[in-house]
Amino acid sequence: MKPQQLALFVGLSLSALSATTLSTQALASQANDPQRVFSQAYKNYLAAVKADENVQQAAELAYTSGKAVYGKNDDNTANLAINYAKAINGYGTELTEQRFNLYKEAHTILAGNHGEQSVEVIDALFGQANFAPSAYQADNYLEQIIEIAETQNNPKFVADMKLEAATLLAKNHSHKKYREAKNYLEAADEYYRENVPNGSVEQIKADFLMASFAEGRKRYSQAIERLNNIVTVFDENLSFDHSAELTAHSRLVSLYEKQGKSDEATKHCLAIAQMVPWKESQQQTPLYRVHPEYPKNKARFRSDGSVVMEFEVDTAGFVKNPKVLSSEGGSAFEKSAQAAIEQWRYAPKFEDGKPVSAVTQVQLDFKINR
Repeated sequence: MKPQQLALFVGLSLSALSATTLSTQALASQANDPQRVFSQAYKNYLAAVKADENVQQAAELAYTSGKAVYGKNDDNTANLAINYAKAINGYGTELTEQRFNLYKEAHTILAGNHGEQSVEVIDALFGQANFAPSAYQADNYLEQIIEIAETQNNPKFVADMKLEAATLLAKNHSHKKYREAKNYLEAADEYYRENVPNGSVEQIKADFLMASFAEGRKRYSQAIERLNNIVTVFDENLSFDHSAELTAHSRLVSLYEKQGKSDEATKHCLAIAQMVPWKESQQQTPLYRVHPEYPKNKARFRSDGSVVMEFEVDTAGFVKNPKVLSSEGGSAFEKSAQAAIEQWRYAPKFEDGKPVSAVTQVQLDFKINR
């Protein structure tokens, strides 16, 4: 996606480095040599990324020690700040502000060194957009990215940036910035359909997002068309299963059921069952579910209930022969649970390459807001 590689940005393709135990005491003993401290801290960071352990702690130390070496206005400091921002785990206002401020620091440095309209600032702008305190600010940063892309005389790069912008707005600000996200997406999708090979990664990403927009507006047929495009690409071009194909099949089950086309959903239930190994140790997960209605005669008493049900998942993924194993709250909850369960769809169990019936259980809890 990025036109240039940042100096210290770490990706999955980095060469493996030997794991080094992070030792604050050892680093402190080397404090008279900032470059040595940073070198060790950065090696620890790379090792942490490779092992996927203690990445945030290692990234913070690499950032603080690197800043002492390179100074507050160096590109390397900016890139270390971006690495640290990407490594921060968790949610909440404080962490969001921390990430935003790190990206802001990086943007200030890179813009000062390369210019506000340089491609070097794009990573930092995306980071600020992702953690901006408002939808308006997020869209403003994204507009800056599109403006920069348009100066590069590279239409595909512009389309890629618009797709990323649409994805970010759809994820974080779909209610307030729906139209902007949709406009970005449609522009990117039009370019991809006219200029990139069918089945490209870019087109698959666009198809997924177009399907989400269509489903959100209850245009189920449009969403189904896009997801079937994805399934076809994988069926025709790959000899192995892919998580994106699994996701497309799963969403198609739900969409066909929403249209009342259970027979159409069945082939996707079967496809998923063939892709996902059966594990006897875990309960099956429904591909499509209908939430049970809270019984009206219970609402005035504001009481809770629960129902444990056992049923058969047949060779097409339909629920058969549901029965109540136990319940709390009365028969009204049992009837509501059964009515919902009978509409659920599953991926059937496969044995020796063929679908077979299997018994599973589920607990439905009824709670009313107080």
